[in-house]
Amino acid sequence: MAEKTIEILSSEKCTGCYACANACPTDAIQMQPDAEGFPRPNVNRERCIDCGRCITSCPVLSYASVIVSKPQEVYAAWSLDEKIRYESTSGGVFSELAIAWLNRGGFLCGAWYGEGHRIEHAIVDSREGLDRIRQSKYAQSDIGTCFRCIRDLLRRGKQVLFCGSPCQCAGLLTFLGDKPDGLFIANFVCRGTNSPKAYEAFLRWLEECYGSIISRVWFKNKALGWKRFSTRVEFEDGQVYSKDRYHDLFIRGYIEQNLYMRECCHTCEFRDLSRTGDITLADFWGVKLADKTKDADAGTSLVIVNTEFGRELFEAVKPRLFWEHKSMEDAFPGNACITDSPEANPMRSYFLSRLGEMPFDKLCAECFKKPAASKRLLYAVKGGARTILHAIGLKLFGGSMKG
Repeated sequence: MAEKTIEILSSEKCTGCYACANACPTDAIQMQPDAEGFPRPNVNRERCIDCGRCITSCPVLSYASVIVSKPQEVYAAWSLDEKIRYESTSGGVFSELAIAWLNRGGFLCGAWYGEGHRIEHAIVDSREGLDRIRQSKYAQSDIGTCFRCIRDLLRRGKQVLFCGSPCQCAGLLTFLGDKPDGLFIANFVCRGTNSPKAYEAFLRWLEECYGSIISRVWFKNKALGWKRFSTRVEFEDGQVYSKDRYHDLFIRGYIEQNLYMRECCHTCEFRDLSRTGDITLADFWGVKLADKTKDADAGTSLVIVNTEFGRELFEAVKPRLFWEHKSMEDAFPGNACITDSPEANPMRSYFLSRLGEMPFDKLCAECFKKPAASKRLLYAVKGGARTILHAIGLKLFGGSMKG
């Protein structure tokens, strides 16, 4: 095989964004799960014509960016529609942006639960479709051929709002070659993407424990509040699993233990969030509102407006939002992953290699390395240190955010 193929990208840097597979004109590249369950490009040597499109579409090997306004605008916000706010991951701002986009006749592309609760990206053009792509899904999504479909829609003069992780957004931009008119990109502050293999093992373990088939998965359920969010899993026989973030094993393995994120997430090259998104969204952890009468624990969104396009759409939805202006310094204390990549757990490789051989709970018990309380304290201290650094003028959110 000639050296021009995507095989020159080392496996530990691959983000699994699907750009190369979408770009290949002969379908010589197929995304297949590796031993850890992450999608990776597999090249059919007989079909490859060495056109180099896999290289130019790869966000790691090629650079992608949007035009960023300076300074960026920062808000704490939530939807005034209490149903939307409750059913959303944070404050429901994405849903309000998406509704405005649909009302303009546009299309949405985001992650939903497919057959067997498999997480995959899909393109929708209705409120019903939006309901399915609302909320966070805590494992890597299957992009499939969405990038090709978005390109075709844009060529037909349609408008598309794409929501994804920063590396997925970068993959779409490098696949397209630029940022066409009519494409709006909403990225989010990403801690890291989890192994579909770990996610599926967690679901299968629950089905064995409850003796029933899962009918719905709902991460970050707010029955106990936004700050103490729960994982809720419903079963066909009416049983319900519900545990908060401090007791649900899957979320603890992700947030506290860093056990099953993709290898590149621990040295992420895409934390310069302004590079790929018109708007960046996140939970506004640690938010302090000027209006003390408002209930932040029902869900509060961090909104970072990066471009004029982003500003125009956000201004359009402001009448449907509660919002307060904030500064970038306000955002950092509770959102360490704006700039920092999580450190890999030394047991990460072992955990992923033993999935399927041991029950999920037993494997977690063997591999969890620190009490939850000490881990939370560590992040609190790091967040406070970051605020001090900003106070003395260290510009962590300048031209580069690789920390």
